[in-house]
Amino acid sequence: MKTLLKQGLRNLARVLFRIKITGDSSVLARQQRLLIIANHESFLDGLLLGLFLPVDALFVVHTGVARNPLLRLVLSLVDYLAVDPTNPMAMKKVLRVVESGRPVVIFPEGRLTTTGSLMKVYDGPAFIAARSGATLAPVRLDGAARSYFSRVSGRSPRRLLPRVSLHFLPTTHLPMPEAPTAKARRRLAVGSPASSCAASCKR
Repeated sequence: MKTLLKQGLRNLARVLFRIKITGDSSVLARQQRLLIIANHESFLDGLLLGLFLPVDALFVVHTGVARNPLLRLVLSLVDYLAVDPTNPMAMKKVLRVVESGRPVVIFPEGRLTTTGSLMKVYDGPAFIAARSGATLAPVRLDGAARSYFSRVSGRSPRRLLPRVSLHFLPTTHLPMPEAPTAKARRRLAVGSPASSCAASCKR
């Protein structure tokens, strides 16, 4: 039943949002450990990724999102883990999931953009990718910020059903840097290509 519902919603999304997909997403299904990162434009992002990713992933969402009754309804269509991105212990939970071999989707910004540009990127995803040795797969979402499901302020015109694109960018790996302490290794990991990968989600 869930598979049929997902297929129906996928077909509906293709029609309503004229979904455009670029890049090779098939490589994601061949990874033993996979961490998918994406920019966060709207409340539609998780649903769209859940419909068009070629893997059955666990979505990491902010605890505030999980407390919203309406958004919980949307989240019921995917597997998710509610965490506080500022809590290091929460990131350890995500690390264990990645190490178990379950694909994980995480939004490094931790919250919706209010400007249309990339917001502050938390360092947890970079550390998880480096620590677990997982393949890091950036996905850039474009278009949903112009919908009524976003929090982008200003004079940008909004549309009920804007065209949405999903760009699957080249995957990469982040080596764990050598340093005398865990804190120092974390800082170096965050300063590695992870920042470039996260930034590429909004180019």
